[in-house]
Amino acid sequence: MMQSLKSHLGKIVYLRQVMVQIINLIKLAHILRERGNWKLIRHCRKQLLEFVFCRQGLNKRSILMVIPYWLYLLKGLDVLVWRLETFGFLFQPDASEATKQKLLGYL
Repeated sequence: MMQSLKSHLGKIVYLRQVMVQIINLIKLAHILRERGNWKLIRHCRKQLLEFVFCRQGLNKRSILMVIPYWLYLLKGLDVLVWRLETFGFLFQPDASEATKQKLLGYL
């Protein structure tokens, strides 16, 4: 009886984590649509792919470890959004149009 209850609770916790990751993925897509620096994304496609597949800098990972890493990142969306803002792929939420144009001028 107790083992069955633990098993059910484990499944519920796992499903909740999966739902949080799916919701965060949808939120990330919404953030990218609203604040994405598409000119930079198109210009630096190679760097973005290296970021996504963890092929650059201190964050090098094998291809087998990329998916668990991204699933882990999607548990806490704030860190992922901060990293995308740091690399310039997302504009700050309070950036004005003039600031965006100035930043795009550096490309």
